[in-house]
Amino acid sequence: MKKMQAFLVTGTLAVATLVVGCAGQKPQQGGPLARTDTPIQEVKDLPKWVTEKGAAFSGERRVLYGVGNSAGIYNPALRRKAAEGQSRNDLAATLQVYVAGLQKQYMAETTAGSMDKTSVEQHIQDTFKQVTEATLVGAQIVQYWENPIRNESYALARLDIEQFMDIMKSYAAASGQFKELDANLREFVRKNADKAHDELNQELERRKHGAS
Repeated sequence: MKKMQAFLVTGTLAVATLVVGCAGQKPQQGGPLARTDTPIQEVKDLPKWVTEKGAAFSGERRVLYGVGNSAGIYNPALRRKAAEGQSRNDLAATLQVYVAGLQKQYMAETTAGSMDKTSVEQHIQDTFKQVTEATLVGAQIVQYWENPIRNESYALARLDIEQFMDIMKSYAAASGQFKELDANLREFVRKNADKAHDELNQELERRKHGAS
């Protein structure tokens, strides 16, 4: 009987200790995918570029940027790769706006002469498309940031328009039919690169305010 009472007392104390111990522990803050309601703008040591998108927000001329982020991916390497991919997509979208402005301006000024107008326009579109694709290949990931309070990563892609200019300068059509047109197009891009850059920034500002 005494052994039974001793066992019960010991068991009671063990349960009490377990309850007190659990009560004294801090609650789990969730796993690596835990949600946080802290706005990204209030996170400590937040890089300025994280909350901006588009053109030369650093004040640099002839430079384009793209910002991408990824969240909810547990594997750090995959999360980083996804953020970098998104930043390149953002950069591609910005460059396309820049090139579309150049193309529109040139279309307005170009005369087809004896050549078929539709063929000329198609060639100009193809030229810009090829130059754009070649330029994006050289885009660099220049910064990377991990959100310290949630499973989220950001990447910053950078593209120097001088690279676009160099590729445009070296571009040569497979057909000699457009040799003179290509020369005129290259000269136009060289002279209007800064103007197109200013118009790009204005367009991105309009889009930003329209989305807000």
